Amino acid sequence: MPKVYVFMAKGFEEMELVISVDMLRRAGVEVQTVSLSSNREPVLGSRNIPIVPDLTIEQVDVRSCDLLLLPGGVEGTKNLAGNEKVLAYLKDADRRGKFLAAICAGPTVLVRAGLVEGRRMTSHPGVREKMKGVSYQESRVVIDGRFITSRAAGTTFEFALAIVETLIGKGKTAEINKGVLAKVED
Repeated sequence: MPKVYVFMAKGFEEMELVISVDMLRRAGVEVQTVSLSSNREPVLGSRNIPIVPDLTIEQVDVRSCDLLLLPGGVEGTKNLAGNEKVLAYLKDADRRGKFLAAICAGPTVLVRAGLVEGRRMTSHPGVREKMKGVSYQESRVVIDGRFITSRAAGTTFEFALAIVETLIGKGKTAEINKGVLAKVED
C-alpha cells in the first residue's frame, strides 16, 4: 500500500488534515502525520483543536513515501513555508518523482519551495495572488502530473478522493465513498 506523510504546523486547518487522513486510511493507505517539532506534543490547529502527530519532522524518510500532503490554514502554511526542513523534503520528493498534494493555502508552500513554475494549480481564492508562476485554475481539485491541489475545507472530500484515485485507482474511491457518501463532482 502507498505511504503518505501529512505535515502539520501550528495553525493548520483541522478539517483538511483530519478528513484527508481519514479518507486515505479508509482506503488502506499508510498515513503518518508529521509535527515540525522535535517531540510528539499535540499541535494546535486553526480552531484550537489539538492533534497528536504520529511522527516528528526528524523521523521523515522521503525515500519511503509516495506522497507528501500539505493542509491549509493561514498560520499553519506560514509555519510550513518558513521551515527549511519542510522545503527540503518537498524538493527532495519532487526530485525523486513523488506526488505532492496541497489544499487551501497549502499550495503557497509549494510556490515557496520553487516547484510550481508553469503548473496548473488551484488554492483558496484568498491566497491566489501568492500563486506566482502557476497557471491558476478555479476548479475544486486540479491534478497536474504529480501535483494535486484543491481550494478549501469544503473541497477536502474531493481532494482526498483524488489522492486515493491517483495512488490506488478509481475502484477504491467508489468503494470507500459508499460508506462516506461524500458529494463529489464527476
